Amino acid sequence: MIVAIPSKGRAGRSRAQAIFPAARIYVPELEASAYRARGARNVVEVPDRIRGITATRNFILDAAEAEGETRLLFVDDDPIDCGFWTLGTSSGQKERLTSAEWIREVGVLFGLMEELGLRAFGVHTQSAKRSVYPYHPFRFRSYLTASFLGLAVGRVRFDEAFEVKEDYELVLRLLEEDGAVLSVQYLFWENEHLRGPGGCSDYRTEELEEDAIQRLIEKYPGRIRRAARARNPFAIELDL
Repeated sequence: MIVAIPSKGRAGRSRAQAIFPAARIYVPELEASAYRARGARNVVEVPDRIRGITATRNFILDAAEAEGETRLLFVDDDPIDCGFWTLGTSSGQKERLTSAEWIREVGVLFGLMEELGLRAFGVHTQSAKRSVYPYHPFRFRSYLTASFLGLAVGRVRFDEAFEVKEDYELVLRLLEEDGAVLSVQYLFWENEHLRGPGGCSDYRTEELEEDAIQRLIEKYPGRIRRAARARNPFAIELDL
């Protein structure tokens, strides 16, 4: 299994390797020395000809397939909160997993995904107690995001026509083709996303986001609705 952390413009500020120490961090070749100098391990240089996150994800998938890997987990480089909730009291309590426990859970989830004949799994992307469902640990028709996304190598690719919202397009396509994805409701992995510099924020524009949303609506009619929020005016929801 490969744990892949795509990163750009965040040398010294990428936090995901603290949780997955053996993960590979994939960065533009011109930034590789800066990442290594700031303590990043297992740095893989992405050729300059590969532009944008969608093409980068496919580059990583292709390289994993060439190595003979069958499991690849994408995680974003800017987690701010991750773990699970224990319920049963009036307040509940957030719990953290060790690195070894995260690796164990990911292995279990890949095994379950494969036994079900599916090609993707993901965990919840919000850490608020009301957002996780430990008493309903799995859903099979739900959104997943590439913030924490396990994929079957060699059986799936991203559509490079979508420079953003590529993970939503992939999930909608898998739901059409496979009838399900594995959405894990008892774990959460929340990221900083639009609040921090670097990453996709370097090239994401209002026009790019709006174009992707409109093309998703056209490609998957009746499946997309806008859900603009103060923190993310280009948020969407899937009607599944």
